[in-house]
Formats: sequence, C-alpha cells, structure tokens
Amino acid sequence: MAESHTPKRKTDGSRGRLVLCNLGRLGDTILRNSILDSAFRTYGAVDYICGPRNAELVRNDSRLNMVTVFDKSLADWTRLVKTALRHRYESYIELKDHYSLTSALMARLFRSQVKTGCNSDYWRPFDRDARGVCLPSQTQTETMRAIGELAALEAGDYKPSLMVSADSTNWFRRGHNWERPYIFLNISATGRDRMWPAERWARYVQACGLEEQFILINGVPKDRQIVEELCGKLPGAVAFQPRQFMDVAAAINDARLVLTVDTGVVHACSALNKPLVALFCEHETRGKYRPLSDQQLVIAARGGVANMDAEEAIAQTLRQTSFGWNAFRDFFQGANHRQKAGKVGF
Repeated sequence: MAESHTPKRKTDGSRGRLVLCNLGRLGDTILRNSILDSAFRTYGAVDYICGPRNAELVRNDSRLNMVTVFDKSLADWTRLVKTALRHRYESYIELKDHYSLTSALMARLFRSQVKTGCNSDYWRPFDRDARGVCLPSQTQTETMRAIGELAALEAGDYKPSLMVSADSTNWFRRGHNWERPYIFLNISATGRDRMWPAERWARYVQACGLEEQFILINGVPKDRQIVEELCGKLPGAVAFQPRQFMDVAAAINDARLVLTVDTGVVHACSALNKPLVALFCEHETRGKYRPLSDQQLVIAARGGVANMDAEEAIAQTLRQTSFGWNAFRDFFQGANHRQKAGKVGF
C-alpha cells in the first residue's frame, strides 16, 4: 500500500472527519464520487481509501484531505492497521453497493462513531446497513444519494465526478493542437462481448456521414491493431496514444462528440456532459451504469455488442434520430458537418 497526501484544503475541524472507502474501477469511481459534494458539505475533512485501479482519479481531486491506496497484500493490511490506529473518524462510508468481505474487514479496522455500508446476513460491521437502499433499478448516482442520506450527509448535487488533471490537459493540447473540431472514438472495453471489429465501426461511421470528420481513435495497447486497421479505413482518422486514463479524459473533454462501446469512457462523458453515442449490451441499457449525458444515443445489442452487425446499429440510429434527436443534427451543423445525400447523419 502506498499512502499519499493530496494538497490539503482548509478544513473545519469542528465539522469532523469522514473516511470514504472505494476500491472500484475507474468507471465505478466516476459515478460513486457523486457523493463527494454532500460529503464536503457535511464534514470539515474527507479522507479516501482507494485501490490501484482508481488511484489516478482519486489522487487528482485536491479537495480530499488524505488519499490512501490499498492493494490487499499482507504488507498493505499491516500498513492499513497502522493508518486506522492513527486516526479517529466521525463517519466511515463504504461506497460499494454490495457486500464485500474485503470491505467488511477494512471497516472493522477503523474507529468511527457511525459506519455505513452493505452487511451480509451473517456479519454486520456496519451500523447502517445500505443493502435496503441499493436497488438494481437505480443508477449508481441514485444509489450514492441513497447511501448519503442513510449516512446523514447534507443534501448535495449528486452528479458523476471527474477532475481532469492540468498535467493531462496541457499534455493533450501541446501534442494535439487542432483548430478543427474532432470526434473521439473509443473501441476498447473490458470483455470481448463489448467489442466491435474495425469493419463494423467503419461501416457505421460511413453510414452516419462522418467519415470525412476528424476522428481521434482510442484503444488500449492490446487493441492497437484494431485502432490501426480502423485508421486505414477512415480518411480523417488518427490513432490516439494516451499515457494514462486521465489523458483520455482530457481528449474527451475537448471532443465535439464521443462514439464508444460500454466502458469507463461512457461515465467520463456523463461527468463531462459530452454528447455521446454508445453501444451497449442488451442487459446493461437500463441498469445502474447507463449514460447520463444530456445528449446521448444508446444503441442496444441483442445480447453482446460483439454479436450486433453494423446494419442493426444503423437501423437503431435511424429510428432514434427520427424521434426528436435534432440536437445531434444541430451539433454537427455547428461543427461545419455537411451531410451526404442518402446517409444517416445526425
């Protein structure tokens, strides 16, 4: 475990100290951090325990008093015990919406007047059991609001939270100084059932009349071949090579539109309120991870995204854009996009 301290803001010690625990992935963290506004309204100091997968996001939030990164090794557990003994908190909140043995063990270590989180039927380390307020029909932000209310946090603005680092913003703008607007296209996702091959992406982009737009194509290193193949099929496409996820967030923040499969990029768009077209597996379209951007078009596969052909995605786009999606059309007109006769266009 590496313990690091973010730059400290002025805190009001009379309002007490809160610790939040969340060892989740990047996308989960963007949504779960919607609780932060209420947390800062309620407590003078807010500490955060995260994992190595989401440390990049959490460490970048200078509002947090102290950030502790925990990686579940024996040495980490030893250091976490020492950290728990050094501090006493008015409140401890676990942000997961389900029971976890690791979360329960960590909660037992910390001294706190009130602990909020999901118990099991057999072990109840949390004073306020969040199982009753974590409903499968809710978005993650709605669940965080329910957990915040259960933990007696003040009312706040529960929106996905993502602080794009100045380092990544400066890096992106120095290396990608384009005067013309661009589309950000992300092809990578966790799980091959959420992936789409290059030829389907190319067919979809062409059918939407976007092939001549400047397109920045992103993929994780293992999907670099797909990125290069897609760049070869689209004349306006350029491969993006970020150093880290925060660089991806910086590129999304400057983009005019994002095309992506269901992954953390969707939640970054929700936090930054970016216009979005997202390919979702059928069972995820109405779940807790659905996109929250004001302008969005969700294309639902019958089963996994990998099983959906390009013509079905194009047909869904036609159906949805014919029912009030003028915002997308206006958006592209503002970006000097000229629709071609016989093509979909937004």
